[in-house]
Amino acid sequence: MRNKYLQFGLGMIVGGLLCGTTAAAADYLTASPSTQTFYLSGQPVQFEAYAIHGNNFVKLRDIGQAVDFGVTYDGSTNSVHIDPNVHYEQEATIPAQTSPAPSGLTEENVRAAIVSLRERYPHGTVYETPYRPNNSLDRPFDNCDHCAGWAMLCSDAAFGDLPWRRVDSPRWEDIRTGDVIVYKNSYSGHAVVVLEKTAESVTVTESGTHNKALWSAQYPRWWLEGQPGYSIRTRYPQ
Repeated sequence: MRNKYLQFGLGMIVGGLLCGTTAAAADYLTASPSTQTFYLSGQPVQFEAYAIHGNNFVKLRDIGQAVDFGVTYDGSTNSVHIDPNVHYEQEATIPAQTSPAPSGLTEENVRAAIVSLRERYPHGTVYETPYRPNNSLDRPFDNCDHCAGWAMLCSDAAFGDLPWRRVDSPRWEDIRTGDVIVYKNSYSGHAVVVLEKTAESVTVTESGTHNKALWSAQYPRWWLEGQPGYSIRTRYPQ
């Protein structure tokens, strides 16, 4: 029976937040939330699933937890291991990789903390994935690579362990340096980290499915505010 369930699990690919920009939209697959209902032994189960090219994409760990088979990741070899003969266990929390938040939290030192990463990750440099957030129990994204992993890496470098807050349809004046802007359009979802803001645009750092750090792209205000799912993830205290 476990092998039967394992075949079911392997038939559904690991999914996550797809990342892209309008300029590179053709390079990314089109994804949308799946409308199908999933059943396990006749009982409905809840999965975060996306429909891509007619197939359902679900995180392998979610299936492992539901069906109860082992799923582990080996960072030293960048490999995933599946074992139908062991029980599922939650992924262990890994110590933070970045420095704590600066003692005086201002937009200036938040920006300085993020920009300092450019020395280690120049434009076009691949960053290490999956990224392990400072607080794995409080993070805004399910996946830890692509644009999501880079956004959390930058934010952790500036804010340390401060909690995340989500603001839907934010006012432009609410957006501050270090905030993560998120949108979901017909091509994909994307997350970018604000470095500078003017009345008409933001300058950001971002990444994509290539896991490369990209610096100094600009997004116009009118375009961002017109995107479905437009929101921010911020860590400034209220």
